[in-house]
Amino acid sequence: MCLLALQAWAGTNLQVYYDFGSLGTACDNQRSNRVTTTVELFYPDPWGNTFAFIDLDYNIHPSDPKNTPFQGYFEIARCLNFWQQTKAKDLSVQVEYNGGLGLYKDGLGDLRGYGINHAALVGLNYCLHTKDYKNIFNIELLFKYVVDEYNMWRVKDGSGKRVSQPGNQIPLQFTFVWGCDDFCTAPGLRFSGFLDIWGQKLLVPDYKTGWVTDPTKQSFVLITEPQLWYNVGRWFKCPNLNIGTEIEVSYNFTGAGWMVNPCLGIKWCFD
Repeated sequence: MCLLALQAWAGTNLQVYYDFGSLGTACDNQRSNRVTTTVELFYPDPWGNTFAFIDLDYNIHPSDPKNTPFQGYFEIARCLNFWQQTKAKDLSVQVEYNGGLGLYKDGLGDLRGYGINHAALVGLNYCLHTKDYKNIFNIELLFKYVVDEYNMWRVKDGSGKRVSQPGNQIPLQFTFVWGCDDFCTAPGLRFSGFLDIWGQKLLVPDYKTGWVTDPTKQSFVLITEPQLWYNVGRWFKCPNLNIGTEIEVSYNFTGAGWMVNPCLGIKWCFD
């Protein structure tokens, strides 16, 4: 995609969501009173573009601390494109990092911590777009390496010895990202989101049976978060203000099976 087209999408924004609860087999109960703040940025330059976001989650469960965020998550992706004036301008090389950490209370009320394992990704990013650039779609195929050497994820094998959780059997991630301005020809309405699919050997808790999946077997993981935003501020000379909704859908991500979280939110665009 040409640099001028990317400039129209560039900027930093703050999103605040209220989660009405999680439904499905991948959650241990109906969770409510969740608030998430997201700081998101996207900036192009002559060498490509940079995308990053930070999520902070608050007050989701009685076992979570109430005086601090209970979880933080960070992603940053860099697309390298030195050939923006050639026929291959829409194809970029992408490198990415994901990771985070969280807190919870144990049975005695003491705070404990956990890590969201480091993940390093590298691959190709191809951009599709309409002629007017109002509809932009990114297709990414990435090699994904997840660091699994965490003691909290160790299990006992048949002999009773503690062994580390195996790594990826299929270390690939497919990602589809979309953004559509003036969605359905409605001025100020934006439809956006992403879809991630990957395979990984990992422990997935099954809240229905009380057991976890076999960590030696492959787990299929899916996450998608479609968003619909309306630029309500356009009616009173405040184009920075948006209201909208996000639906968080996952499979084998926080537990075995499907989970759906409907959310309402506001978004403030700084640029």
